[in-house]
Amino acid sequence: MSVDCNKETLLVSDDKAFYTLEGEGEFVGMPSVFFRLSMCNLTCEGFASEDSPHGCDSFISWSVKNKMTFNEIFKYFEDHNLVQKLKDGAIFKLTGGEPMVQQKQLLKFIGAFINKYDFHPLIDFETNATIMPDEKWITLYRATFTTSPKLTSNGDPEKKTYKPKVLKWHKDVGSGFKFVISVSEDIDEIWRKYVEDGDVNIPKSRIWFMPCSGSRVEHIEKAPAVAEYAKAMNVNFSPRLHLLLWDMALKV
Repeated sequence: MSVDCNKETLLVSDDKAFYTLEGEGEFVGMPSVFFRLSMCNLTCEGFASEDSPHGCDSFISWSVKNKMTFNEIFKYFEDHNLVQKLKDGAIFKLTGGEPMVQQKQLLKFIGAFINKYDFHPLIDFETNATIMPDEKWITLYRATFTTSPKLTSNGDPEKKTYKPKVLKWHKDVGSGFKFVISVSEDIDEIWRKYVEDGDVNIPKSRIWFMPCSGSRVEHIEKAPAVAEYAKAMNVNFSPRLHLLLWDMALKV
């Protein structure tokens, strides 16, 4: 299908795209190009803290909508040497906000990217697992998914955060499940809804516990307890590496 890259658009954040190390989950520490899109279907207001007053630690970035054509995005990537980083093997992190909100346009964008640059980037989504992915992400683009399902402590109603059919799809394709641990009750909720529930039943080897924190100080304070939870439950632990290395990436 032909795509007019001067007319097709995406809504991107103020950060747009940048090269760094993955800070969380299965691919922590790996070179990555983050492409941060605007909009999200959740609030995560329950995660608010002194160092992260909006709850979501990237709210300041993705809440701003910048409409860019595909060609404008390509030029930005070229000007910042991001195409070469992807060609060299950096992970192409499609993130937000919630990138699946713009899934239809993203499919067009990735197709246009591959057509323009003649190589297939290593695609990984950062998603809250509430919107069903198109099968083309697997069959055409061999994408992986780092999911971050939101628990009751995130502040949004369960009918918005808990989608068993979507979660089962992610389990079946081998997605990683990264849970932000805020309170001890989170552990019981994870086991009841995501591990023991027959509709979801995520293998423990595909689960990562991560401390809810918005700064280096908060991470240092909360990480030891979350690490003990991970040890007790025999699941993986994930730091928030970017906070440990660079502290608050987004300041209010």
